[in-house]
Amino acid sequence: MGNMVLGRSGKAVPKSNQLAESSPISLSLVLLLFFALVDSTSAQVDTTISQQESQSVVLPCPVNSEKCGKLHSLNWFKGDARIAAMLLGDSNVTSVNKEFDERVTVEQNPYRLVIKDLKIADEDIYLCDTTFFIPEETCDNFNGYRIELRVLVPPTEVVILDAKGDRLENGRVVGPMQERQSLKATCTVRNTRPQPEVSWFRGTKRLTTYSPTHDLINGLYTSTLELDWQLSREDLAQDFECRVKSAAIQNVTVTKFSVDLQVRPTSININGVKHHTVQGSKVVLTCDIRGARPAVNLTWYNTTTIISSDENEITEIRTKSLEKSDGTFHTQSELIFNATRFENDRVFRCEAENIVLQINREKPISSALTLEVLYPPVVKVSPSDIIANTSEIVLLNCEYVANPASLTQVEWYRNDDLVNVNDTTHYKGGNSENVALVIKATNKEDIGNYSCQLSNNIGKGTSDHKINLDVQYAPTVEILMIPKGPVKESDESNVTLFCNVLDANPSVLTKVRWYANSTLLKELPDCEETREDLCHIDPSKLLLESIGRGFFYNYSCEGFNAAGWGPRSEEKELLVHYEPGPATLSHFPLVAVKKKSVTFSCSVDDPGFPESNRFRWLRGGRGPLQDIVTKDWTVEPIDLDNRSNYSCYAYNEGGKGVMATVNLEVHAPPFFIRNLPQYTGILHTSPNATLTCRIECVPRCDISWQKDGVPIERNDTRYFVKEKYMDASPATGDFESMLSVLHFNMPNWPDSKFNIEDDNANYTCVSTGNTVGGSIRSRTYFGIEYAPENTTVSEKIVYVQEGTIPGRVICKSRANPEPSYDWIFKNQTIANGNALIINTPMTRNDNGTYTCLAYNKHGNSIAKTIIEVQFKPRCEIERQEIDDQDTLICIAYGNPIEADFSWSIKTENETDESLGSGKKENSDKSYYILQTDYAISRTYRCVANNTVGYGSFCEIEVAEQLAWWQLWEKNTLIILVAAILGLMLTVIIICCIIICICRRRRRQDKLNDKSSSLGEPLSEPGEYENLPFHGLQTAPNKPINAQIFDDEFIYADLESQHYGPINYKAASLYSQIKKNKKSGALGDIK
Repeated sequence: MGNMVLGRSGKAVPKSNQLAESSPISLSLVLLLFFALVDSTSAQVDTTISQQESQSVVLPCPVNSEKCGKLHSLNWFKGDARIAAMLLGDSNVTSVNKEFDERVTVEQNPYRLVIKDLKIADEDIYLCDTTFFIPEETCDNFNGYRIELRVLVPPTEVVILDAKGDRLENGRVVGPMQERQSLKATCTVRNTRPQPEVSWFRGTKRLTTYSPTHDLINGLYTSTLELDWQLSREDLAQDFECRVKSAAIQNVTVTKFSVDLQVRPTSININGVKHHTVQGSKVVLTCDIRGARPAVNLTWYNTTTIISSDENEITEIRTKSLEKSDGTFHTQSELIFNATRFENDRVFRCEAENIVLQINREKPISSALTLEVLYPPVVKVSPSDIIANTSEIVLLNCEYVANPASLTQVEWYRNDDLVNVNDTTHYKGGNSENVALVIKATNKEDIGNYSCQLSNNIGKGTSDHKINLDVQYAPTVEILMIPKGPVKESDESNVTLFCNVLDANPSVLTKVRWYANSTLLKELPDCEETREDLCHIDPSKLLLESIGRGFFYNYSCEGFNAAGWGPRSEEKELLVHYEPGPATLSHFPLVAVKKKSVTFSCSVDDPGFPESNRFRWLRGGRGPLQDIVTKDWTVEPIDLDNRSNYSCYAYNEGGKGVMATVNLEVHAPPFFIRNLPQYTGILHTSPNATLTCRIECVPRCDISWQKDGVPIERNDTRYFVKEKYMDASPATGDFESMLSVLHFNMPNWPDSKFNIEDDNANYTCVSTGNTVGGSIRSRTYFGIEYAPENTTVSEKIVYVQEGTIPGRVICKSRANPEPSYDWIFKNQTIANGNALIINTPMTRNDNGTYTCLAYNKHGNSIAKTIIEVQFKPRCEIERQEIDDQDTLICIAYGNPIEADFSWSIKTENETDESLGSGKKENSDKSYYILQTDYAISRTYRCVANNTVGYGSFCEIEVAEQLAWWQLWEKNTLIILVAAILGLMLTVIIICCIIICICRRRRRQDKLNDKSSSLGEPLSEPGEYENLPFHGLQTAPNKPINAQIFDDEFIYADLESQHYGPINYKAASLYSQIKKNKKSGALGDIK
């Protein structure tokens, strides 16, 4: 620490001032020591931290440098033992107790102690003791920072055991059990820390139990709590819960079970009919049994007879059991039947029992109800049939039984219609005092089926059977015709008349009189001697044969039965239809005109019957037209299809009349089938050109041509006209027409082509008029077209800074038709239209040539503009040796290329020391010569700027002086390395050449030896003496004979090298060996 002194909780003090401040500092230390001792006696925990076992925990150490000054060191204590320390300074030395070395780390910023793989033994009070250089007066951190660390261990299991010691799974149902029976269970919480809180609950009510027992083994608690509880009805549908509460678990752990508790029913009640019911009503008797578990079995009784829905289809029993919230069952049984008079005064009883009553041998519980049924009268009438004549007295009897017996109403019905018994002139009786009905004088209205309906306070009763009363009277008739409708005269059909009985008793007619226009025609049957065929027939039928206009009458009839002749029927007319007479057809105007209208009129003198006002029309022999039935027919508009014949006739229900026919002539006024387009474009170099118009006109008309309103003469050699009168076209609906084609005779035009300026003109096709229309004309502007030319742009070069939007560039070109424009950049179309508008900021990649392409259907033309995107320069620094000087080169890359430079050195305090602009030889480079007297590492910085602005700094670290090769430029180094490689390659080639020469000389020497053995000298005089084997004898040119191999000469090739064409030594040795003929082996001969 040099010239510093330290305080336990203070700052460093300069040593020179120590003596001057020794007295106040000593006093401060004494006071701090006093307060520390006082505070240590009552040291309290500053915070408590809990964490799960095996997890990591972070213990914070708050350090307030503003209030206490600069921290010198800190120590961590576990209880009274120091486990870690940290000395702050340049090296920040940290020391951890070996026992905690692998699990404990000390961190700073913020200061904290990290304990990994937390163990139970780590639970303690931890102290973070801090020491400051010179403590400030405002510092309040004298006793350190105390943390109570609690290690949490969740229980491994919470288990419930029954009285036998068997484990009860969570949610299990125990039983069945009876009320007042004792329930015993034990809840055990195993292997947890801290000591848990264990309690028994039934629902939300805490149960009174013994105190729990807690066993501590290896720092973990095992807690046990017993339950001994007498069961009652209150325990129904309740869960018995063992609740465990501990800091080691987030929520209360609940393990529970329930008891299947059986109880007897508490009540039974039968209801449904309070006083009485009415016959025919649905009776629902409901039996409710409550408070039972399990549900009861229920039986219904009618007096003493068991009621079963299987034996009686009209009786239904519905039984259901609903479990209530308290676990008991509400059993409800419904006895459903329709009340009749037979259930009156009957006793209905409901009995119920469950297993609890059976086990305790108790009687089933029951409830009873007496049913009173009120019913309407039950009625019976007599006799079943009565036949009477008119004006006779008839008695109708009616008998009944009912509850109540008093009647409130008596009603008689004839054919289900109410009889007015209050008409005392015709009826007697039919009331509550005298139920029977008497008819004083019968007539035909009394015929029918009679029934009696009686009512009391409950309802009505009607007799099941009826009395049939029959009264005879004279017939009432009407005329019927078959066929019913009018008869056509042309059909010559027959008509049958029927005299139909409307009302009679008996209904069979024995005689009929027939009338025509109120005159008697015939009475049937006719049994005179001359007309025997009319005697045995049905008199109610009359046949009329071959109906014509003479049968047009009003017919009627009279009928006779046992009661006599009835009244004559109403008259009915027999209608006979016949067709109209011949038709007459005319039209206006006499000559029709295309697209106008013509009206046809059809008339007849004899309208027929019924009178005709409907007509049928035909065109061209086809029809009739279904949608036109009037006498007048207007056809519009007239077209080619209307040039045809037209026919008409009148018709009615009797048929159709004779047809009339006329032919229609149609004319057409001048009308353009093919007119001139508003604009006609032609390429000025086209070899031919034509204008065509076609005019429909009947009668025929003529066509002429005009240029700018002036007629084109026939003798004008620049043109010629071709005409043709064309037939009508049914496919298109066009009438006869005149076709005229104006040809441009191009060889007679100047330069055989059109002038793009002078030959633009208006050409007109003009027709003459005819009898139905006047002259018409069509005009076209004849435009001379050409490809785009003289394409220009408003700006040849556009300068724009990077990140900004350039102004628009306008492209113009001359062409007909007007050209379209595309702007192309890098072979891609980026815009359409003559204006180049860029709405996005430019980047340096957008720099380049933009091409305007003007085009129409005849060709295209281009113009170009250059967009220069200017941007701030970026720089790079290279280090080279230039003219034996270590030089830094700053190279700028920007647009514009011209740049200024600024050199600087980054100092130790992160400031820059300016070095000037350097030496600038090129517009984009600056040179700075390094000094040779530096001995430390330096960072040189360079920044370049152009007209756009300053770029970013570039740096180079210069650690030391460059080696000799580092001072060279990159190209110089490449040349030097290439020269060295070339020299090495040359040496290798020379060595290869020497080796080849040596090998060739060696082969040549072998040839010289061979020549010498043949007596031909192969060497120059004097050369042989210089050889290494000079003085040796020349080897013979044949194998050595082993038998005479006793010379003492040494041959040149015997031991080492073989210079001759054969191996003389090997050949000599081989001659000494011969094969042993007896043994087949090789042997040596000496």
